Amino acid sequence: MAQVEKRGGLLRKSSASKKPLKEKVVLMYDEIFMTEDPSKCSPRFWEELFLMKVNLEYLEGKLESLDGEELMKIKDNINCLFQHCIQALGEEHPIRVVNALQTLCALIRGVHQKNKSTSGFDIINMLMGFDKAELCMKVTDNISQNTILEYVMINSIFEAILQILSHPPSRREHGYDAVVLLALLVNYRKYESVNPYIVKLSIVDDEATLNGMGLVIAQALSEYNRQYKDKEEEHQSGFFSALTNMVGSMFIADAHEKISVQTNEAILLALYEAVHLNRNFITVLAQSHPEMGLVTTPVSPAPTTPVTPLGTTPPSSDVISSVELPLDADVQTSNLLITFLKYSSIVMQDTKDEHRLHSGKLCLIILTCIAEDQYANAFLHDDNMNFRVNLHRMPMRHRKKAADKNLPCRPLVCAVLDLMVEFIVTHMMKEFPMDLYIRCIQVVHKLLCYQKKCRVRLHYTWRELWSALINLLKFLMSNETVLLAKHNIFTLALMIVNLFNMFITYGDTFLPTPSSYDELYYEIIRMHQSFDNLYSMVLRLSTNAGQWKEAASKVTHALVNIRAIINHFNPKIESYAAVNHISQLSEEQVLEVVRANYDTLTLKLQDGLDQYERYSEQHKEAAFFKELVRSISTNVRRNLAFHTLSQEVLLKEFSTIS
Repeated sequence: MAQVEKRGGLLRKSSASKKPLKEKVVLMYDEIFMTEDPSKCSPRFWEELFLMKVNLEYLEGKLESLDGEELMKIKDNINCLFQHCIQALGEEHPIRVVNALQTLCALIRGVHQKNKSTSGFDIINMLMGFDKAELCMKVTDNISQNTILEYVMINSIFEAILQILSHPPSRREHGYDAVVLLALLVNYRKYESVNPYIVKLSIVDDEATLNGMGLVIAQALSEYNRQYKDKEEEHQSGFFSALTNMVGSMFIADAHEKISVQTNEAILLALYEAVHLNRNFITVLAQSHPEMGLVTTPVSPAPTTPVTPLGTTPPSSDVISSVELPLDADVQTSNLLITFLKYSSIVMQDTKDEHRLHSGKLCLIILTCIAEDQYANAFLHDDNMNFRVNLHRMPMRHRKKAADKNLPCRPLVCAVLDLMVEFIVTHMMKEFPMDLYIRCIQVVHKLLCYQKKCRVRLHYTWRELWSALINLLKFLMSNETVLLAKHNIFTLALMIVNLFNMFITYGDTFLPTPSSYDELYYEIIRMHQSFDNLYSMVLRLSTNAGQWKEAASKVTHALVNIRAIINHFNPKIESYAAVNHISQLSEEQVLEVVRANYDTLTLKLQDGLDQYERYSEQHKEAAFFKELVRSISTNVRRNLAFHTLSQEVLLKEFSTIS
């Protein structure tokens, strides 16, 4: 806006109508984007450039405005800029180092954006030229298209990442990015060559480093959980919630969709790699800390972050600081495993789209690794480590939401089993997630194997699991035709039947009380029609010469003890009812008949019920992880924002490093 100034008694318009003067650094950028060498007319050009405060927005915008052909015309100047950035990084003057670093970030990002569809070699050529690449990067064996990353394989930054994670101030500022970077580096050509980051991560045993990594992961997952809960509460208190209550639950599916939030596969991948590769990290899962969000502390303002989809950005520094406090006896404690279970209970609710399906799969893979680990099982089943875990439950018409205050304190394995039961109950739908169901049943089986082996008598409401498994069998049978067109349902049916066989054969060694074993028989007898129908279905298909003959016959053989129980007790129950003139027996009366007739029951010993195939990533999951890492890499690159790195923050960090 033009302004009026008064000078020497005269009124005149200011020069605001003229074009604003460009700052000197912008004029220097313009010279770089000319075809001439800017240092010809100004020998001190490069020296002066890095004394100027970087204008990242202008520099990135300039790179973005050029097409590929225009960029090639100024390739020599781009090479010079890159080279002088590298040189400035080695200087002692902190301002020059920081400005060179910011310029380098913008330059690499801009050139990469222009060369997305081309190979890494084209990017290397544009940044430094092939003739200088070997000298600048000292790469001896270019086996990958991403030659910059190959350089990082040869010249490891692993120790630098660990230093960030073990040092609280640097962890608060860069912990999230460090953990995500480590997860991506671990996945670089992991199936094709020896990846040094895999080897190094597997042997880390420094407690401060592992705890630092665990804190960063816990903070990111906890922040997601908190934001989800906030959105859920906001949704429930809104008009739509009132309308839903008024007309019943006809809108419940839509309501659930509204509070679905974007998941954070990057941090989940980091957790997976830590659990999968490093046995020492298992101890971090149980490391207690205050429940995030319950403890707060004043902190300096966090640097602003770009607005990105929920769950894809690191937690703010106030969240990070709040959990690095001494434990308070009056505050509910939590740990990384609890935070992860809560996170899993959210993302596993909705598996209708491919993105969330993959996220749920990764959660179950992590749980599989945990369920196979001896030490993890030890603290999962530890009676002295009881927690109140509030898992998220999918809204369903036939059940009420459990009150948080009524949740009991139990060993953590109970929460894992609750999560598996919840998944079983809530995903019987047309787009049946067969792979997730198989993984879910495998997690339960592996936990039972540990309980049988170590004779752990877990006080758990096993009836909920048995009921969920029987209902799942009923679903498979009632949707036989539709499901068989896409899946081998007999693999899942066999796993479910063998879980019951596990309880029948070994239940007396791990069920909490003799009455629990009686209740198992009661449930099998009560639901005998479902098992009878299953036997009829598999018998029909195993006697035909179709493609399911072998798979169905395995289920037929597996049902032998369940059928023996049904055929043994049912006539005795009917006889008891007839003798006592009772039309319908109560549960206690049925249990009385069961207890009185155990001695005459004959069961077959089935081999291998307590054995399982251990998880193997390379042989079965390679394709999944390749696709997942590609998706994460794209998302991380999209959310990078170098302009948030203020010169003041970088100078402060540089002073501590140097």
